[in-house]
Amino acid sequence: MRKYSYTLLLCATLGPTTAAWSAVPAPAIAPVSWELRFRYENPQRVSVMVPGHKQPVVYWYMLYSVENPGDKEVDFYPQFELITDNLRVYRSEIKVSPEAFQAIRRRANDPLLVTPEKALGPLRCGKDQARCSVAIWRDFDPSARAFRVYVSGLSGERARLRNPTYDPAQPENDHNRKYFLLRKTLEIPYKLPAGPTERTRAIPQRVAEDQKWIMR
Repeated sequence: MRKYSYTLLLCATLGPTTAAWSAVPAPAIAPVSWELRFRYENPQRVSVMVPGHKQPVVYWYMLYSVENPGDKEVDFYPQFELITDNLRVYRSEIKVSPEAFQAIRRRANDPLLVTPEKALGPLRCGKDQARCSVAIWRDFDPSARAFRVYVSGLSGERARLRNPTYDPAQPENDHNRKYFLLRKTLEIPYKLPAGPTERTRAIPQRVAEDQKWIMR
């Protein structure tokens, strides 16, 4: 199995939340539900020739592995969101182009690497059942100088937060929710040292001291 740069067990040190409301709870200090062991590498940039495009398509990707250290099988359905410092939101793609995935697998030189789609589903216990996959995003705003990656689906911990703007006189729907469901989420901040014209050579720098777990 490929060795990853950073290893995290979900009962690791927790930090304060960054949510807009002070009432948002922090994750529990001691585990309260199933938790997975997540290893990852910092995001990298790759350019790929994709059918139907005259110019190379740019992607960013994060290699990772996930292991179930518990004693029960759990469902693994992660979400990877990349949010830039100018508040642009990019969700990782599940069904990526074969050309993009093959380019990433060749660069990673990892025969155990599976597509994001194949990484989903029940995850059995034990190191020998660990999965190696990748989160992939399309190129993001070239004016961004920093971004944060949010990874959820690694823990069964949940919390309900009352919506302060809920209107009981109106029907309850996606725009008028009584409660928000929060999940334990890993927040990983990065800086981009280069400007837009130097993006092709930019290497994201992880801000290790600001990495934390939040409810989101």
